[in-house]
Amino acid sequence: MNIKTKGKGVVNIDVKSLSHTTLVEIINELKGGDYPELLKNARKELVERLKLKGFNNRKIAAILVANVYGRTKRKLIAQEWAESLGITKDEFLELIGMK
Repeated sequence: MNIKTKGKGVVNIDVKSLSHTTLVEIINELKGGDYPELLKNARKELVERLKLKGFNNRKIAAILVANVYGRTKRKLIAQEWAESLGITKDEFLELIGMK
């Protein structure tokens, strides 16, 4: 995937070729940055890998909010990850028992 940056050239990261650990590191580094499309693709790739390992949306959502305290923070996670899971924010919140 090629991402054009604002006057800084192009960032090229093939998220499919990254190890699981590196993929998580990339997601953490990109959060809140200038590359929302790359972040979105990295999240989707991670979700696809977890689903191939047998994880369902409920389990993935539970992992994402584990040790996250506060409704506001959990809602933010729901907003950030729902699309990658192929569900709505409200469906994500239902999976974690907030609806």
